[in-house]
Amino acid sequence: MGNTGLIMALMMAVLLLHFVVSFSTKTTDINTDRSTLLALKAHVSDPRNFLTTNWSVDISICNWVGVTCESRNQRVIALDLFNMSLSGTIPPDMGNLSFLTRLNIGYNNFQDLLPVQLTNLYRLKFISMSDNNFHGEISSWVGYFPELQYLSLSNNSFTGPIPSDMCDRLPTLKELYLSDNKLSGKIPIGLFKCKGNSMLRTLDLRRNQIQGVIPQQISNLTGLKVLYLSHNFLTGHIPVTLGNLRDLELLDLSENDLSGTLSSSERSFLSSLANCSGLTTLAFGSNPLISGYLPPSIANLSVSLQYFDASSCSISGSIPGEIGNWNVATYLDFSGNHFSGAISDRVCKRNNDLRYLAVNDNQLEGTLPLSLTNCSEIVFLNVADNNLSDTFPHWLGILPQLRVLILRSNRFHGSIQSYIATSSFSKLQIIDLSHNDFTGLLPTNFFQNLMAMKEAEYVDNGNWYSLVVNLTIKGLELEFTLKVRMPLLTCIDLSMNGFHGEIPKVVGELRLLQALNLSHNSLTGPIPPSFGTLAALESIDLSFNRLSGRIPSQLTNLTFLQVLRFWNNNLVGPIPHGKQFDTFENDSYRGNLGLCGFPLSKECNNDEIAEPAQDEEDNGNGNGNGNGIAFIWKVAMMGYGSGMVLGISIGYIVFTTGRPRWLVRKIERDLQNKVSSWFGKKRMSPRKDEVPQLVQEQGVCM
Repeated sequence: MGNTGLIMALMMAVLLLHFVVSFSTKTTDINTDRSTLLALKAHVSDPRNFLTTNWSVDISICNWVGVTCESRNQRVIALDLFNMSLSGTIPPDMGNLSFLTRLNIGYNNFQDLLPVQLTNLYRLKFISMSDNNFHGEISSWVGYFPELQYLSLSNNSFTGPIPSDMCDRLPTLKELYLSDNKLSGKIPIGLFKCKGNSMLRTLDLRRNQIQGVIPQQISNLTGLKVLYLSHNFLTGHIPVTLGNLRDLELLDLSENDLSGTLSSSERSFLSSLANCSGLTTLAFGSNPLISGYLPPSIANLSVSLQYFDASSCSISGSIPGEIGNWNVATYLDFSGNHFSGAISDRVCKRNNDLRYLAVNDNQLEGTLPLSLTNCSEIVFLNVADNNLSDTFPHWLGILPQLRVLILRSNRFHGSIQSYIATSSFSKLQIIDLSHNDFTGLLPTNFFQNLMAMKEAEYVDNGNWYSLVVNLTIKGLELEFTLKVRMPLLTCIDLSMNGFHGEIPKVVGELRLLQALNLSHNSLTGPIPPSFGTLAALESIDLSFNRLSGRIPSQLTNLTFLQVLRFWNNNLVGPIPHGKQFDTFENDSYRGNLGLCGFPLSKECNNDEIAEPAQDEEDNGNGNGNGNGIAFIWKVAMMGYGSGMVLGISIGYIVFTTGRPRWLVRKIERDLQNKVSSWFGKKRMSPRKDEVPQLVQEQGVCM
């Protein structure tokens, strides 16, 4: 009994020692996690006080905001600091969170190099560091993460090549987002040689500086669904092996220097994609070396195809009517090629979902097909810069969703006024009829029907566009890109035609109109005083007409007006002063010898007294029955699956060259109220799992 008691006492002592050691180890591990997170807190600025008020030693770390612990051992397994406006650096201590499986620090302003100690986090399954300002090479900190399935480093400043052994380091990876960085070099063949590479579902390398060819071995990624390679410097032929990616749903090769010949006599990348039965989005625009013609077999592409962009290539022949078989397509862009012949009347024969159709900048002839009226959901129609010859297509007025109509630079002719029904074009926000042969009086009824330029309830506020805008101002072509939400610039451009007679005073009812160009016509009579009620107007060009009389003092009520051109008319008398008119230089009035007063050097006589700014509305008594400022809009929207929508609005802007002052001020003003409602970061386009996305171009106005 004595020995038994001794043995029992020894066993109890061992168990107690084990408990003490385990408790001490567990406490040490928890303390390590706490000290690691406190080190992170010490390295960041926290303007919204997420961490400042919550990450306290008086609170269990498992209750800290953004922290998730494993229930049994209380170790930190997830850290989610997404979109907290944090800035600073990631300390080396982060490598001590050895149980971490999820790390999301996206949409902040972290910067500098990432510490090599992150390679210690071998349990990670999810990493998102997108939309920060990290830099350096990826290979410096991406170690062996055997369980990692999701990696997003998009929208940073990473440089150097993609690691050639990326898939060896990340053998279970399913989604890889490296877009919007400064990565260079070639697409590594090693990316396609891993045993588990068939697991990769998404590969996003767009908007980098990647060179070389698309490797044939890309066909090894047999499970790939989404492939973004756009906006790089890729060259060579587009491999036909892409057709082996039978699960492919989205393919974006646009904005490169890729080549390929499209025809029915030989197998091309386009014909090979007929194997991809689930393809919904195909973009290969802005590759000038892609040539040939679109064969009728294009109809063999997926019946699920929603987005097709073949713009700015070197494709010739006709636009095949077989595209009408894509009966769920919502976006078709054939602009900027060498297409000829007529627009097929089969385009909208079966498609009631089409919302965006761009065939501008080609060599198309004939008339607009009446079958376009079958596209009852169409929002955007651009046929500019072709050889179309027709009268005004008044029948387009029955399209209930049409908001952008661009007929610029064709041979449209005749009078507009006699065709306008009372219910037509009520939702138009952009109308560009410039550089045609229209004649007759300006259409009073047409202006009266433009309800989206009068009443806010007619304006489309709900969706998104991406726009690349070219502006030709004073002989200079400028370009900038903007992400848009809220009413798009509402504008009317009827310049470079043969309109005559007086300007109808009903134009003054378009209180949401922001840009008006009536230049290079034969308009006569006075400038309507009713223009003083165009409260949103920011640009007006009435140059090269035969307008007479005084400049109405009511125009000084236009407090947003930034561009004014009254060149080469017969205007007389003093120039109004006050408000915006005190900011215009004499260049706005050149070619009007009868004008006087500031800012001109010619002084007014005593009987020519400048009228002060008017605050009262004056409806006036108008009874109307180039080289202006040309805006060439490139509107784009790439959608993924059911997430594809169209809209008209302003929300995000990035200038690449030049800043037209009036539009800059407008967008800056709108941004104060609108940009926070989007993702809050400087992104050209979101990922496919977030909202509709940008690829391409179109449009014209002002």
